[in-house]
Formats: sequence, C-alpha cells, structure tokens
Amino acid sequence: MKTENGKLARPDGIEIYWQAWLPDSPQGVCLVAHGLGEHSGRYAQVAEALSQLSLAAFALDHRGHGKSGGKRGRLMSFSEYIEDLHAFRGLVEQRFPNPPRFLLGHSLGGLIAAHYAIKHGPGLTGLILSSAALRVDVDAPALKLALGRFFSKVLPNLAMSNGLDPNFLSHDQKVVADYLADPLVHDRVSARWFTEFTAAIERAQEQAPTLSLPTLTMQSGDDKLVAPRGAQEFFDRLTMADKTLQYWPGFYHEMFNEVERDRPIDLTLQWIEKRRG
Repeated sequence: MKTENGKLARPDGIEIYWQAWLPDSPQGVCLVAHGLGEHSGRYAQVAEALSQLSLAAFALDHRGHGKSGGKRGRLMSFSEYIEDLHAFRGLVEQRFPNPPRFLLGHSLGGLIAAHYAIKHGPGLTGLILSSAALRVDVDAPALKLALGRFFSKVLPNLAMSNGLDPNFLSHDQKVVADYLADPLVHDRVSARWFTEFTAAIERAQEQAPTLSLPTLTMQSGDDKLVAPRGAQEFFDRLTMADKTLQYWPGFYHEMFNEVERDRPIDLTLQWIEKRRG
C-alpha cells in the first residue's frame, strides 16, 4: 500500500489534516472518523485490513486533534465536526467519484459518523459504528454538571481533562503503552465541547429513525468509556431493514486494538463485502 496525506483548509481558517492508505487499483473507499483525543494515525491496522477488499482508507484528524488545527479538544458547535467531514468527503470524491463509499466511525467518531449519515447519507453505501458514543454514563454531581453548562456559555474555551482512563482502551498492554507515549494524543475538552457532545448524543438517538443507510453497529461488551446500552438503544430506533448489531463480550473500548481484534475486523470485512455491489 502507498500512503498520502494533506491538509484541507476550512472557511474559519482551521486546516484539517488527512491521510490515506491506497491499495493498487482501489475498488472502493472507506472514510474513517477517529475517537476523542486520538488521531487518524492510530487506524493504520484498519486500513491494512480494508486493503484486503481493495478499499482505499481515507481518515481525517478532527479539528482540535492530531495534526489538525484548532485548540486541543475545543469547538463551538458539534456541527463543525460534521461539516469538516463533509468537506473531506468532497475532496475524496474528486479522486474517486463512483466506487462504493463506506463510513466507519469509532467512539466520538461513531457519534460524528451517525450524525453525518443522517444528514448527508445519500451517495454512501454503508455505515459502520465501533463503540460509538451513543450513550455516556456521566458520573458527576448535579452541581458540577450545572457549572459545566454555565461555563459553556460564559467561558466556552475553559479546558478540563476528559476523564478517560487509557487502561480501559484495550487488554493489549502494548496498545495502552503506545497510546500513553503518543505525542499526538491529548486528554483535553472544553466546557462548550462537553455540552455540545452530550446534546449531540440525544439528537442522534432521537433522529435514528431517519437514518436510511445499511448500518453495522458493533459495541465492546466491557466498555468503560462509553455506555454499551447506547448501541442497543440506537439500534432499536433504526427503521431500515438492513441493520446489524454485534456485541463483543469482554472487549474493552477499542475493539480494533483488542487482543482478539481479528474478530471485529473480520465481521466488518464480511459485512462490507456483501454490500459493496
């Protein structure tokens, strides 16, 4: 596989970094949206798997993440993520205008991908969600939540730790060690980010019945970073005939980085192969 990378300028002046993994003679494309605090470079193993189907993988770093511009973990509206992804899709479609196009999102990226598919689904072939942030059990007192909403309005860029414990990413200790040593990983979110994120979860659940794309929803069964029940709630609200839900019992949050990562990867490839036409 050969690799490419570049930057996409957005109207507000922020540059979005992207990279691609290209097999010989690509027969389709998969857009990849990463999770909170990480970056596209952590999905090389997913791209390698997709290449088995001659799919090109194109992944962006969300604004405020990785090599993209913007202050770490800040945003004013969740829609910024959606429109960045839409602009990125446009760039990819200039290169590959006709082949099957899939969208894969993990964690925060899964929430972004769900919103994107609801709003901009036409032209996509299928949606794949990996431990998507479709429900989060916020362990915080009412006063702290009220303060978060207050600061979202008066000090929207006030930064705080995202509170995620890297030890619950995977049972593979090398994955955890590499994550902790990765200079492009961060743990910051802003007060506005928090309120936009929680509101986006509720909207995704409410709008799920309007999603029409074939959808594969996969959820790690022992996920400590998002609430596993969110996947079931979202799946139950989907109204299309072509929908699949798969839980992976005992898996921590990053199923594609787990000890038994071959199982969700194989299911993903099988699911794509049946729908690529």
